[in-house]
Amino acid sequence: MSAGSKAVEVRAFRGTRRTSVYREHLLSDEDFARILEAGAARGLTTLASLDRHGPNELDKENARRLAEEMTRIRRNADVPDLDDDLTAIGELARWCARATGESWMKIEAP
Repeated sequence: MSAGSKAVEVRAFRGTRRTSVYREHLLSDEDFARILEAGAARGLTTLASLDRHGPNELDKENARRLAEEMTRIRRNADVPDLDDDLTAIGELARWCARATGESWMKIEAP
């Protein structure tokens, strides 16, 4: 992330709203915007529905869709320089989607 750029926090939670564990990935606002643009260009509905400036919250089903959409963007090499971010966000989304109990994701700029 370049100096002066805003960060976007992508967090996946498991547990309850009172007691949960989470994993997170940080990326720049500019890189997040490029991922959203790539998703919109491909007609990927979950990515297209996200607000660049957040906050966004996804349930378990939408987390599963987000993981699939990250994989599609990676396979199509739409933003190859962001492959590490796409992989990390996809892994968080899969971790959320595969939870046996409650889970959700939050994406926001702090």
